[in-house]
Amino acid sequence: MLLSSSRRNDCERYGAAWVRAGGDAAEIVPVTPAAAAVDELECDGVLLTGGPDVEPWRYGEPPHAGVALQPDAERDALDLAVLARAEARGWPVLGVCYGCQVLNVQRGGSLIQDLDGAGLPGHRLAGAREALAHAVTRDPASRWLRHLPSEFAVNSRHHQAVLRPGDGLRVVATAPDGVVEALEGEEEDRFVLGVQWHPEDVIGGPHAAVVRAFRTACTRFASARGGR
Repeated sequence: MLLSSSRRNDCERYGAAWVRAGGDAAEIVPVTPAAAAVDELECDGVLLTGGPDVEPWRYGEPPHAGVALQPDAERDALDLAVLARAEARGWPVLGVCYGCQVLNVQRGGSLIQDLDGAGLPGHRLAGAREALAHAVTRDPASRWLRHLPSEFAVNSRHHQAVLRPGDGLRVVATAPDGVVEALEGEEEDRFVLGVQWHPEDVIGGPHAAVVRAFRTACTRFASARGGR
């Protein structure tokens, strides 16, 4: 499983969640902007971690006045290239926070550049990573979240979110204020899921179920191609 990240401690945190889901830490291959050429990579799934703000020009907008953005052009380029290869190879994809946003942009969608500025506060909480911030409501038609409760609480550390869903993506979970909390691909035979919260930081419950569902998809992909 490829883990796309620009932060040193991500491998440990996401790796622990992968192990709790029944995986082996040795199955994780970290990929950073300094990694080898993306077109040489092979894997059974891609996990896009949290990260910076997607550069607004990538979804056809200028930076909004008064919004303090923290973009990372190299990370954007890496994740967009990894997503393009994932589509070509049919790899399962799980995007977390920034990973959800860049997945949406890769499919032609757009983002809310700053939730507070848009009158949607309460999504960027300081404090413990596992602290639960608000509820989300799951779409009963969701395929990849179908085993989760219809409503559950999530942690929240973001100031941007999906505005217009990209091509082939549908909204499958929302916060009480309407902010998009999860997207999934419309492909029937491929796991593509983006979640705006951080399931890797919350032990058990629906959060563990998200990682387990992704791991199951990776295992099935490997089996289908004669892997492990």
